[in-house]
Amino acid sequence: MLETRSHLRDELMRRLSRWRSTAVPIVQAALAAGLAWLVAGHIVGHRAPFFAPVAAVVCLGMTLGQRLRRTIELIVGVGLGVGVGDLLISAIGTGPWQIALVVALAMSVAVLLDGGAVITGQAAVSAILVATLCLPGATSGVSRLVDGLIGGATGLLVVGLFRRSVSASAVLVTGTGNQGASS
Repeated sequence: MLETRSHLRDELMRRLSRWRSTAVPIVQAALAAGLAWLVAGHIVGHRAPFFAPVAAVVCLGMTLGQRLRRTIELIVGVGLGVGVGDLLISAIGTGPWQIALVVALAMSVAVLLDGGAVITGQAAVSAILVATLCLPGATSGVSRLVDGLIGGATGLLVVGLFRRSVSASAVLVTGTGNQGASS
């Protein structure tokens, strides 16, 4: 019984430690998603800007040196997926075989345009979202592309303003936490 309690306590402490080490990226993702929705929905005026928070969160998952490049790839992938999805779904409707076709074509276009894994994957995901969440002709593909741009820019803004981690020793030594910060 004591061994079980000890194991449970150790496991709980391990999980809490893991959560603490990821708290800043979680807050960044939450802020970026909410801000992207706010900008796309309330400032730009899009009715259902679901691509904006998705793009913001995906952008934050990139490593530091790759964020700008990957954000551009993400936006290109969104554009391809939205374009292929809108074009086909407006002509053939939605359903299982239509989704399969849209994914195959969006990924094929990305590969034929020499897109990397991010572009190809995002083209597929965007095509799926268009095929499953959007009624044909309900919202323009341009609006969804703009939402992707807003999300990518918001993700970059949030990570620029709120550093991913701050060294505990920097906080103790300098009192500010600015030295030793990395994103």
